[in-house]
Amino acid sequence: MTTTPNIIVMNHPTREQLENIYDILDECFSVGRAFFQERLDLDTTYDPDTTWFAMVDDKIASNVQIFPFHIRVGQAILKTGAMGSVGTDLNYRGLGLAHKILHAQTNYMKETDYDISLLLASKHAFYEKAGWRLIPETAFAIEKPASLEQQQSSDEIIPFEACYLDDIRFIYEQFNKNRTYTVIRSKTYWNDLLTWPEWKKVDCLLLRRNGKIVAYGIIEKKDTEQVFINELLYLNEAENGVEALFHALCQLRQNAKQILAMLPEDHKLYSYYQQHQANSIQINMAMWKMINLSSTFHKLQPELEDRLNRSNIIAGQELHIALRSNEDCIYLDYKQKQLSVSDASNHTNPYTSIEVDERELMTYIMFGYNEAGAAKDSTEDANILQVLFPKQQAVFYLTDKF
Repeated sequence: MTTTPNIIVMNHPTREQLENIYDILDECFSVGRAFFQERLDLDTTYDPDTTWFAMVDDKIASNVQIFPFHIRVGQAILKTGAMGSVGTDLNYRGLGLAHKILHAQTNYMKETDYDISLLLASKHAFYEKAGWRLIPETAFAIEKPASLEQQQSSDEIIPFEACYLDDIRFIYEQFNKNRTYTVIRSKTYWNDLLTWPEWKKVDCLLLRRNGKIVAYGIIEKKDTEQVFINELLYLNEAENGVEALFHALCQLRQNAKQILAMLPEDHKLYSYYQQHQANSIQINMAMWKMINLSSTFHKLQPELEDRLNRSNIIAGQELHIALRSNEDCIYLDYKQKQLSVSDASNHTNPYTSIEVDERELMTYIMFGYNEAGAAKDSTEDANILQVLFPKQQAVFYLTDKF
């Protein structure tokens, strides 16, 4: 007679339990135990409550880690649970342990003010069953430039050193102010980042002009034919130096044949890539889950109100919208240039009901309402959604991988 195993899902491991979790991850991933241990041990903001694991008959058998991020949506900031370090002991697979952990983590995030969740994965069907939804993104690829273009006499390209950390932090903040999908990086985050395993897997170059750091670029440290630019950010005054910095980064990768980048259309390199016959490559990695619709829209309220006030389509109209996603509903009342967000309807208002599924809604929030949606929505609904969720110059930097 087969005995049903006793399964318990919990968080906040002891140090001994955490060591056991590292052992499981070491067996599951080729990057090795140290990769996962350093990521937590060298994070000064690490909270043991974010480490979740499943016990089977008193033995740790599976683990999923939450990496808390704050992501911008215009001027709004959403608390994001980035899911990673998913691993299950080979002897305990098939028991649904990871799904049990993900379910418990979803409840935990709802209770602790998280708004949305993001994970990067290739096993889409596995996570779809747990409620995450794949939203494809686009990368661009061009052949590696043959040589470094001539620089302005006042420009220097130099390697990154820790003494320049405040300079690149300033550039990051200036470039990404109100830029959707970008991670809020505090000074502590930057200091910790330089010790994390991902930072060891990149090279960083700086553009210095008249003694001032005005741009920086980060490229993968890979000896492969395809290499990603993780980020290349600049001050407005340095736009004309971006291509030179890009060429310098490319020359660090002697064996690379293609240079890939995720580029919003307002980036200086976007037009450069288009001029050089860039190929579009669909990246199927980012999966999203709405954790708390109410919390999300209350935090989005100032951004949405500003969008409505700037819209020529709305032009001072009064709007009452019941936005439904799955079983949840949020009520948006816009009158006299003020927007209120509520979990309950005002029965005196005639609401326009708009229904979107979770994948659509997360797509609209991060990237904006698209033409594919317009094909199925009424003209009135399409106009409202277009105003609430205009196209975003959104980008997630690979430096923030988890």
